[in-house]
Amino acid sequence: DDSAKSRVLTSIIGFGEKVQLFTEEPTADLELIKQTVADIPVDNSGTERVFTAIESAAKQYKSLRRNAGTRGPKRNVMFVVVTDERGDDAHLLESSIGSCRKWGIPVYVVGVPAPFGREHTLVKYVDPDPEYDQTPQWAQVDQGPETFLPERVQLSFTGNFEQEPVIDSGFGPYGLTRLCYETGGIYFTVHPNRNVSREVRRREIDAFTADLRAFFDPTAMARYRPDYLSPQDYVKAVKRSPLRQALIAAAQIKNVNGIQRPQTRFVKRNEAGLAQALTTAQQDAAKLEPVLIQLAATLEQGLKDREEEESLRWLAGFDLAYGRVLAQKVRTETYNAILAKAKRGMPFEKEKNNTWVLKPADEISVGSKWQREADTAREFLQRVVADHEGTPWAMLAEKELEVPIGWVWTETFTDLSPPRNNTGGNNGNNNPPPRDDQKRMIKRAPKRPVPKL
Repeated sequence: DDSAKSRVLTSIIGFGEKVQLFTEEPTADLELIKQTVADIPVDNSGTERVFTAIESAAKQYKSLRRNAGTRGPKRNVMFVVVTDERGDDAHLLESSIGSCRKWGIPVYVVGVPAPFGREHTLVKYVDPDPEYDQTPQWAQVDQGPETFLPERVQLSFTGNFEQEPVIDSGFGPYGLTRLCYETGGIYFTVHPNRNVSREVRRREIDAFTADLRAFFDPTAMARYRPDYLSPQDYVKAVKRSPLRQALIAAAQIKNVNGIQRPQTRFVKRNEAGLAQALTTAQQDAAKLEPVLIQLAATLEQGLKDREEEESLRWLAGFDLAYGRVLAQKVRTETYNAILAKAKRGMPFEKEKNNTWVLKPADEISVGSKWQREADTAREFLQRVVADHEGTPWAMLAEKELEVPIGWVWTETFTDLSPPRNNTGGNNGNNNPPPRDDQKRMIKRAPKRPVPKL
């Protein structure tokens, strides 16, 4: 039969904790296909065995790819995977690739964008049953990273790397994207709130969608494609390059914090009190310095190979990491040093002033070594902005450059006289207005915990 309906046949396989074939025989019945997809049960296990499903499908339909005489295979076969995760059975990636390539089966994936340099995103969960509370909740889901090993240093802007806004990497998660790449298919990243012209606000995020705040033009990102090599070949390529080794090693150091919300206001009630306040602030900063020093030393091992690196992706990653680490190292160490300088005594220019206030500044007044490092940090960050416009690396470099690297003392006056006891004209009895608790009670729908997604 040469009719269009019989030329294209479809089978449907569901995958969660278990893999299940929902169509005993491939079908051309579009209504049956749509109804079968609609009837796939929800799997609450939180497990997605996508590569198991690929392996199973390859075994199921390889007979269609065996030669049938001089006319070749009975059928062309392609797999289309629809998923919102990276898959929990990545140990089967290589065998999945082997099976699909052996039988000439391309794999296409309609999936989520991988978060830039991260394993997890937060997905907006709204209870699908309207009888329950519809207040959005946020659930952690495995959707990345876009590379075999993380290539982004986990250095925080806010004090906690995990709490920072997550941004799009421009690519799908490594395993599924590599499966597409190796079999001649395509990974299609889908996000309903994608906007490459501005950051996306959290309240704009659709239900059951990852909270990604920034997206990037695919045309610009095409030159920054990850290395879709086998794990063994990826590791070999890294070991051949001191720059890549340094970046991968630095990216393994977890959740590093530079100086984030330091004490900047020091009231001088007396010499001893001021000295103690300065010492306490120094101690807080000193705790952060060793890991930043370690990070900088790790990345410095890659400097000697920088001119040999030809990959735009690796250059952007290394330059951003080195610039950010140096900036935060200098910012933290000079904070400590400028407090130490203040402890040795600083007279106020105006006699009535009694408060020292530290403000971020681009000048480094406590040592030429830190000035050189600050200049180097800016050089690397500015290079990232100039050379990698429209990419995640440029966005993060711009954010780092917004914060001055050094500090400067300013002075002001703080009124230390005790506050007056102003009780007003009702003997201090500020009685709240009467209220009807019964009317104020709102009947709320019950709330269920977020299932494992």
